[in-house]
Amino acid sequence: MSKYRDNILALLTEAQPNYLSGQAIAERLNISRMSVKKVIDQLKSENVSIDSVHNKGHRLNAYPTEWHTGILQGLLKDQNLVETIQTFDSVTSTQDIAKRALVDHAETMLILSDEQTAGKGRFKRRWQSAKGQGVWMTLVLRPNIPFSMLTTFNLFISLAICNTIQQYVDEKVAVKWPNDIYIGDRKVCGFLTEMVANADGIEAVVCGIGINVNQQLEDFDTSVPLQATSIRLHRDSLVDRYTFLHDLILQIEQRYQQFLEEPFSSIKDEYIAVSNIWQRRLRFTEGQKQFYGKVIQIDDEGFLHVVDEQGNLHRLMSADIELP
Repeated sequence: MSKYRDNILALLTEAQPNYLSGQAIAERLNISRMSVKKVIDQLKSENVSIDSVHNKGHRLNAYPTEWHTGILQGLLKDQNLVETIQTFDSVTSTQDIAKRALVDHAETMLILSDEQTAGKGRFKRRWQSAKGQGVWMTLVLRPNIPFSMLTTFNLFISLAICNTIQQYVDEKVAVKWPNDIYIGDRKVCGFLTEMVANADGIEAVVCGIGINVNQQLEDFDTSVPLQATSIRLHRDSLVDRYTFLHDLILQIEQRYQQFLEEPFSSIKDEYIAVSNIWQRRLRFTEGQKQFYGKVIQIDDEGFLHVVDEQGNLHRLMSADIELP
């Protein structure tokens, strides 16, 4: 029945805003109309908003508050980035699920959960993942590229996320190199990219993304000074997570294709324009080394050039940057 459930949700999503008859669904899936009715009734009992009208059929009225694989399959039919979609109610982290799935899967994947109980960002920092309030996801991509190209992957992806969020707020959205997204002086998104490789080359790029979407102030940890924000806090209404995710995947697909086909120099000016690291004193942590300095440029390989307060030049591939 679960197979029919996803297929029926996908068909209803594709048909929006129109009705789709039970007979049409049954014929598409080669099942009985009674089987269709049982699935529809079950979905309604789970608070999925489906309108059923005699002689017209069934219509998905609105996207639910939880992730449903079938709806995502229908909604994302216009993308070619991911082949398999998995959704969960609660996981330790989508990154954990993705890395385990690599054992049995060779395709590209999108893994989403309504909640993460042990979400982490870079440097193993805890990432709060309030249930149903954000986009907690991992993409598994399969680029046929040399290892050297991975230094700019995050820069392309961060532009995709930044541009998507900017569609939903008026305040400027900015990128903090290499993979944090800010609205104003607070972080709205972070992502973590890990590579899985063997002797023959890159097997997969596993990119975990956490975006705060609909949290209110009380949803954040108030025991420490607030450093996070959400999209909701910068607009007058809730964000529909399904619509937002659709916009995000299309943006990532576009930037990923650019990453595969074009050098970073082709987007460098655009990246510099949305970065928030220029003309300011910053604290840099690279391994056990920590220093203050200013960014003077980003080169065509995506490395950051920094001059510290003693006049020394640093070329950074990855570092933790703290804004003042």
